[in-house]
Amino acid sequence: IDVVELSGNHLKDWSVAAFDYSLNLYEDAGIPYYTGGRNQEEAREPYLVEINGNKLAFVGCNPAGPENVWATDEISGVANCEDDWLVQKVQELVRNGYLPIVTMQHFETYAMEPNLNQKTDFLNLSANGAVIVSGSQAHLPQGMAFVGDHFIHYGLGNLFFDQMDIPVVGTRREFLDRHVFYNGRYIQTEIYTAMLE
Repeated sequence: IDVVELSGNHLKDWSVAAFDYSLNLYEDAGIPYYTGGRNQEEAREPYLVEINGNKLAFVGCNPAGPENVWATDEISGVANCEDDWLVQKVQELVRNGYLPIVTMQHFETYAMEPNLNQKTDFLNLSANGAVIVSGSQAHLPQGMAFVGDHFIHYGLGNLFFDQMDIPVVGTRREFLDRHVFYNGRYIQTEIYTAMLE
């Protein structure tokens, strides 16, 4: 594991103490994380890395809640999407030469077609410089789109979540995306399909 995304709406199901314990485990193992943190400021910080001359920035948030999952100034949790800070952060990252990769726990649906709010949010982030926007909320795998040479994947499906075609058929299907960068540019995505077993 090179980096962990923490925008999920279930991350504090077992309490703030359990979430903090998880953060400690990641830190002790030297595993970076983003979209979550010990307070709101840390949760909103992008993870920056340079690999073979490619400057990548991982950043994201959760607009869906529930409210108790969001970080505050004093309590750990997940980055909230309020105040348009994410669009401003993406623009800043682009100005600083980074390729922003945005992941988001949007509102959950049991549909392969993203809803209008999700499309609007993802298209806006892409238009403002995010080279990849990926949804981590979809219980069913969702479609993809391009904005110029920027890639949007509205939802990967459940991935590691244990819904065995419950409550609807399709929750076992998932995508795994392998994004390729070269010479400071996003150049392609390899799309793998999988089935939860």
